[in-house]
Amino acid sequence: MYQPARHEPLIEAEWNQEPARAAIDWIVSDTHERFDPQTLWPIHPLDKFSDNRSPPCRMLYFGAAGVIWALSYLNRVGATEVTHDYTTTLAELAPENRADLNLSEPNSFSYLMGNVGIQLVQWQIDPSAELADAIYQAVERNSENPAREFMWGAPGTMLAALFMYEFTQEQRWKELYARNAAHILREMVKVSGLDCYTWAQDLYGQTSFYLGAVHGFAANVFSIIKGRELLDPETVALVASLAANTVAKTATVEGDYANWPPDVRGGNLLVQHCHGAPGMINCLADLPTGGNDILENLLIKGGELIWKAGPLVKGSNLCHGSAGNGYAFLKLYRRTSDAKWLERARAFAMHAIAQWEIHTKRYGQMRYSLWTGDLGLAVYLWDCIGGEAKFPTMDVF
Repeated sequence: MYQPARHEPLIEAEWNQEPARAAIDWIVSDTHERFDPQTLWPIHPLDKFSDNRSPPCRMLYFGAAGVIWALSYLNRVGATEVTHDYTTTLAELAPENRADLNLSEPNSFSYLMGNVGIQLVQWQIDPSAELADAIYQAVERNSENPAREFMWGAPGTMLAALFMYEFTQEQRWKELYARNAAHILREMVKVSGLDCYTWAQDLYGQTSFYLGAVHGFAANVFSIIKGRELLDPETVALVASLAANTVAKTATVEGDYANWPPDVRGGNLLVQHCHGAPGMINCLADLPTGGNDILENLLIKGGELIWKAGPLVKGSNLCHGSAGNGYAFLKLYRRTSDAKWLERARAFAMHAIAQWEIHTKRYGQMRYSLWTGDLGLAVYLWDCIGGEAKFPTMDVF
């Protein structure tokens, strides 16, 4: 059901919001202090390529745009009063990121790795009509990206359209989002032998049928369900039904525990946001409640597996760390109102703080990244304090 070597025992530490607040303050202050207008933030050794090259550091996923988003968000929600003007830096990130990654269309428009995520942060901090038009055109041109997943494809960029509609209430964003949702639904394929539906991802030179919350089925469903108020009720009901069926048909269940393989064709069972039960819960816990006991039971069993497996050795981050797994507990708390899930989320938070302290000391620096580093942890700690379940740049922007 999971690989024990990827996990470690949960430390015994009673929940206390003071260490969480102190960690947020330290992360925010240190991040502002370590900023350099030319080099941005130091690259963490764990984020370097195998040949020791430093990767591009500008995108939303693990670059400067994600860091700036987190700093701005934490200020907006009242987690910190510390601010800094990054307007000039944001204006330079998109063209530099495109050159760093040598991106061509349509991948240059992607949400987590390309222009759209960067420009959405830029618009939120320094909005203009020209920038809004550029985002609109990029989302539109990415709508048929064969990746068909959240990081590179339309499921990510259509979420940007949804956020822009929420920000502006302009009809064109609603229409763009709805067109993307309809196109993505038309591209679903039936899984041979399982009698369920998912998407084929043309990604990194191969065709996959991923299930998870970064490259696969779960995130695609999330991007549609999140905007359900803009879609007709029949479409929403169809998506909910198809999603519940696929979740059931692809689950691995043993007693009180459930997990999902990376691909409908199988693979090593992981327990992290990007692949496995945490991401399935983070993306699908917002499906309509009631009427499907199988789905409800599987989400609960997925949560029980995360608790049984314990925190991830990799650290405290969102994508493949304790904070991302902890968000699944927050999601289940919001869905079920069962206080044990909030208690478990907070237990993971205390463990994640210890991981952050150990790793910062070991490497002599923090990990300046939203999805793979300490900025994502800071947002998670804030949500644990308030009992919220707002996964960064997915539930909120």
